[in-house]
Amino acid sequence: MKRRVRKIANFFAFNLLFFALYLNFIHKDKTAPAAQASTQSTAAFSGTTLVDNPDQYLKKNEASTAVVPRTEKSSESTSALKLSIN
Repeated sequence: MKRRVRKIANFFAFNLLFFALYLNFIHKDKTAPAAQASTQSTAAFSGTTLVDNPDQYLKKNEASTAVVPRTEKSSESTSALKLSIN
């Protein structure tokens, strides 16, 4: 009798386990359209988004990427840095 009860209990436990896995990984909840719009507008981890006025940002980048002439001190400091790493 104990063996039969254990078989039935194991059967229901495995069914519950597979149902939980189905709900977690396969079944998709129906979401409201307002919730989808708010998640699509943020790009924290999903990639890049377009900017409203790209000219403003391009002018900032051109000013910040000015060319700096190299001097002898910079080559000396890089050689000291290379020696300190090795």
